[in-house]
Amino acid sequence: MFQLFRNKQKKLPSDIARVTLLPGSEGEHFLQQKYGTTQRALRFYDKQVLNYLSPVMREFIAKQEILFIATSDKHGDCDCSFRFGKPGFARSLDEKYLIYPEYRGNGVMASQGNITENPHIGMIFVDFFESTVGLHVNGKAKVVESENMMHYKNQLPQDVIDEIKSEGRFRPERWIMVEIEEAYIHCSKHIPLLKKAEKDIVWGTDDDGLKRSDFFALHGLPLYQRIGGEPAIQAITESVIRKFLKDNELSPFLEEIRLEALEQMQRHFLKTAFGAYAEENDKPENLREFYRKLSSVHFDEMRLDIAIDHLKQSLIELEVPEHEILKLMQSLMGKTNA
Repeated sequence: MFQLFRNKQKKLPSDIARVTLLPGSEGEHFLQQKYGTTQRALRFYDKQVLNYLSPVMREFIAKQEILFIATSDKHGDCDCSFRFGKPGFARSLDEKYLIYPEYRGNGVMASQGNITENPHIGMIFVDFFESTVGLHVNGKAKVVESENMMHYKNQLPQDVIDEIKSEGRFRPERWIMVEIEEAYIHCSKHIPLLKKAEKDIVWGTDDDGLKRSDFFALHGLPLYQRIGGEPAIQAITESVIRKFLKDNELSPFLEEIRLEALEQMQRHFLKTAFGAYAEENDKPENLREFYRKLSSVHFDEMRLDIAIDHLKQSLIELEVPEHEILKLMQSLMGKTNA
């Protein structure tokens, strides 16, 4: 018997939109009809899909060490991540709710940030070591600070309460609470059986060696590539030029320069300073004078400092890394390129 599922609102062609008690999206129902898989899908929905966690599902979750999660922001831009912990680090409070801890990470908080904008979350627990079965759990999530978790004290198992009160690196910074909307199996046939090996884990470490944070060799990439290439250069250029043209000290010296030429010169400076050109001979010995030449040769020292400050403010506003801004400013305010 099919469970009652909330109808998901999707922007799809009107000829495929319909009211249904089936789980899943209108899009998947449409494709099932298009590709002739409707009967197979109906058997799966009928036998495998719930809108709550069954007792066996809850027992399965209590043994897992690996959780993959998918979230998106309010625009629908997606992020996929994973969480690890000791067996049972994610807990089902009852058949409709589960929680998992958020430990200290890199500080980006992409998944948590998405949840604050868009509560929908897709999760899959995968048992690689025994059953080679996966469990999909979809629902609505919210971020709960550790101190606020005690509001649910009567519903929390004692080990969660102990973890909330614990100290040290393994203490969760906050928790994610998920209201269950769908739960269904990912069958075993294509999941590999893996052998677990011992590994010393230092929870909450900032040691780059232990984290292997430069495994993909990104630290050596020039700033030009790390901030986004041409679109980033264009955004900075437009911001700087707007500031130049609004400044009464600078604008009179720019009247004879075509806007297109000024833009090209600013772009050339930024690409040079940010390492877009590989050739060593493209790097000027005196970055300050190079910037004067590509802004206005008529800028005196005072006006050049004003122009550099506008550049600095644009970089700050567009959130270029602070240490990169400082490095550039040290070169621009000195006599030679450091």
